[in-house]
Amino acid sequence: MCCSTCFAIPTITLKLLATAFALLYGQRQLTKGSHKWTRRLTFSITALISLAISAISIFLIVLHFNDDFRRRFFVNFCVASNSKPTPLDEHRCSILQEGNVTGKIIEFGPGPGTNFKCFENSTSAHMIEHYVAVEPNSHFEEFLKNEKIARGLEFPLTLVGLKGEMIDISDNGSYDAVVLTHVLCSVDSPEIVLSNAEKALKPGGRIIFLEHVLAVEGTWVWYFQQAIAPMFTIIANGCKFVDLRPVMEDYLGNRFELSMTDFEAPMPKSFFFARPHIKGVAIKK
Repeated sequence: MCCSTCFAIPTITLKLLATAFALLYGQRQLTKGSHKWTRRLTFSITALISLAISAISIFLIVLHFNDDFRRRFFVNFCVASNSKPTPLDEHRCSILQEGNVTGKIIEFGPGPGTNFKCFENSTSAHMIEHYVAVEPNSHFEEFLKNEKIARGLEFPLTLVGLKGEMIDISDNGSYDAVVLTHVLCSVDSPEIVLSNAEKALKPGGRIIFLEHVLAVEGTWVWYFQQAIAPMFTIIANGCKFVDLRPVMEDYLGNRFELSMTDFEAPMPKSFFFARPHIKGVAIKK
């Protein structure tokens, strides 16, 4: 009988397991005839490396097949990242200020409320009439509410537990701004999310965005992104390296006044591959 789930195992995990076994086999072949202590030392080192690779592979398989565990893991990572100020906050808060987050707001993928830090002690926060947070990962809900309270924000908050592609906004055409920060990389269709954002906005409404993007093709960062992409997608709960520049230009260019900037984000050294970013504001005509 054929195993129906075997073919669903991510290719990257099979490659990692194959690499682990190949290291052990290759070590035995290469050290034949060597001194016994040399064989023992090389075997110990190779075994540790193979064990680490196998552990990573098994962890990725668990994340891949256990949706709830993967979502909780991603939530914990995002909450930990948001616990302290970062150099990226300057870019985040400046683009939100430029976009004038006032009136009726809808944010796609707010996570644990990372953007709320930009509204703390801000005069614009008192001008937010209603804030709708579209977040499909229910494990973010408690952190999002707590972050709002911790920042002293008093505007009404409504949580919608749907994907950005699936939302049906009853009061379309009445929102003043749509916020998109580090979300379009993980959606199934950026175009549909942008379409829903456009429907939600009144004329003169703004789409405010800040996203990490695919590096310029042929650069060493681009090659590194290609190498880790299969693992990154699993660990980051579906996030991918996408060239969002043409997506924003093609979809928003005709119906919006688009201002977009490429920049190298001040990410931690361990996340150098996520430094290529875009940010901007698009105003609905």
